[in-house]
Amino acid sequence: MKTIKGLIINSGADYLTCHVQSLTDDFKSCIRNHLQNICHGTALAERGLSGQTYQRTLKAFRSRYIPKTDNIKKGMIGELLTHVVIFELLDNFDVVSPFFNMEEKSQRKGFDLILVEANGENVWITEVKSGALNQSGCPDNSTSSFLKIAKNDLNRRLNESEMTFWQNAINSTNNSILDCRDYKDVIIKILDDELVAAADERAHSKDNNVILVSILYSEISNPFNTNIVIETCSKIKEESIFNKVFTLSIQKSTYEKVAHFLFEEELDG
Repeated sequence: MKTIKGLIINSGADYLTCHVQSLTDDFKSCIRNHLQNICHGTALAERGLSGQTYQRTLKAFRSRYIPKTDNIKKGMIGELLTHVVIFELLDNFDVVSPFFNMEEKSQRKGFDLILVEANGENVWITEVKSGALNQSGCPDNSTSSFLKIAKNDLNRRLNESEMTFWQNAINSTNNSILDCRDYKDVIIKILDDELVAAADERAHSKDNNVILVSILYSEISNPFNTNIVIETCSKIKEESIFNKVFTLSIQKSTYEKVAHFLFEEELDG
């Protein structure tokens, strides 16, 4: 597993945990290096379009971020951190859903992220839950709770006959996978099969692989224990409501520093 200065990373076959001790230059470089791919999708970003330069991407982020409520801002930074960690640490996955909506600046309607295995064989639907400590005041309890909420939300949506989720997934995937990738048509066909199942009221969560993500904004001096993530993941797998399950849990003291870093990058030009 790759190391990033400022992050304490633990991983296993079905989980990854990251404690962000500080927003180091190393971690800032990770954000900087991936921001255009994250926001626009790899296929569009690699075309080098004038409207998707680094500076214009920073400006577009600010215009989306500033008007939002605090809760939505926490979610946006949580999703951005999820993208960065996946790009940097999970080489067996390709992200095929851009952070920016194509049609509007509101929250995405559907799934937070869509990933494919680098060999193009499987699709993974990802749900991110972000926030501060819950009423228990316990990082372990809060992290486990976020993972369970992500599980419940995906279980509900993957069993709904909602075609829009899959239509949006197909559109974002089509715009994110490079045409040279030989698995592009295979992935779109997998998503189209899910759309048909939803349309025919045959949608079932058991048919899907999922990544459940918790983002905890809490003092890093009191970190969650990786064992609680392993235990929670194990219990979710025992429920057998999904095909495969992977969990990603991140803890960072605040969400504001990430946003301020991006604002400073824009000002620095």
